[in-house]
Amino acid sequence: MTPTASRTGHCLCGAITYRFDAEPTGVVLCHCDDCQRHTGSAFSQNVLVARDAVKIEGTPQVHHTTGTENGHLRDRLFCGDCGTPIFTILHEHPETLIVKAGTLDDRTGLTPTADVWWRRAQDWLTPHPTRPRFTGDAH
Repeated sequence: MTPTASRTGHCLCGAITYRFDAEPTGVVLCHCDDCQRHTGSAFSQNVLVARDAVKIEGTPQVHHTTGTENGHLRDRLFCGDCGTPIFTILHEHPETLIVKAGTLDDRTGLTPTADVWWRRAQDWLTPHPTRPRFTGDAH
C-alpha cells in the first residue's frame, strides 16, 4: 500500500498554516449562494478531510452562519489578519473539515467528485457530463 501524501496549505499572509496526511473523502464544488458570497466566486471547491487529521498552526477566526436555504449551522474559519477563507465546519457533520482548495500549496489531483446546490450554479457554467449533480445540498 502506498503511504498517503501530506498536503499543506496557508492563508494569503501565512499567519495560518495547516497540514493533513489523510486522503480526502471527497472534493465537492458547492454552488450555493453562501459559498458564492464566501469565496467571491461562482462556487467553492471544497476538499473534505477527517477533522482530526488536520493540524492547524495559528488561530483562525470563526464566523458562525446559518445556511440561507437549508438552515444548517456553519462555522467559517478565516485568517483574522488577511481575511482568507480557509475552512468550513458543517454542524451536521462535525467530524469533517472542509478545506478551501485554493489555500492548498499543491492543488493537483483534486478532481471534483460532485456538484452540490446545482440549482444555484451560474448560468454560464456547463455541467460536467459524468459528475453527479445535486440540486440542493447532498444531505
